Amino acid sequence: MTAANLHSEQTPPDASRISVLVVDDHPVLRYGVASLLKAERDFDVVGSAHNCAEACRLVDECRPDIVLLDLEMDDTEGVDAVSRLRDHQPAKVIIYTAHKDDQRILEAIRIGINGYVMKGAPNSRLCEAIRIVARGGMYLDADVAPKITALLSAHQQSQKPAPDSLTRRECEVLNCVAAGKRNKEIAKELFISERTVKFHASSVFAKLGASNRTEAVRIAVSKNLISL
Repeated sequence: MTAANLHSEQTPPDASRISVLVVDDHPVLRYGVASLLKAERDFDVVGSAHNCAEACRLVDECRPDIVLLDLEMDDTEGVDAVSRLRDHQPAKVIIYTAHKDDQRILEAIRIGINGYVMKGAPNSRLCEAIRIVARGGMYLDADVAPKITALLSAHQQSQKPAPDSLTRRECEVLNCVAAGKRNKEIAKELFISERTVKFHASSVFAKLGASNRTEAVRIAVSKNLISL
């Protein structure tokens, strides 16, 4: 068994426990975080991965409740990893990073992550974040929460909904999103690449002032852009 594929060899996962996949390109940190979480009575570490490609494979294989995800890996830049993971299985994602860059934080929130925890935070804070997100909540690290609030406020004020400015392709992507289709399915249906789908989806989010797919659909329906 390698550090990159660290499966629990204990009894089958208990439904009352929280299954976690640890994704980080640093082997020592990956091992340390996995060991920390294994020591908690209500956590099951079902795997660990060193890049996004391996994480996608393990998400399909292990179907974790939570993916603890670093923002920087050798095969993926920034929050693209979140989109790639959710194309496979809609696990809840907690960003676990050392980055406090404003744009990275805003992109992560806009794409719909469930938590943001800084590396270096107390172990208890990381465990708390996992439990809160697993229960359906959202967790923002105390070290970045004020910044995130300010960024979102400024972003929302600068974004004026302009439904009439949506392009034909953006409307097509939005209708596919409303139908519950994943990026891979949308790309196949519209004969475009997944990267192009993501580009149009991001543009729709910005124009509608939405932070994630669900909110974009809700706003679009309220403005009669699409019907369900």
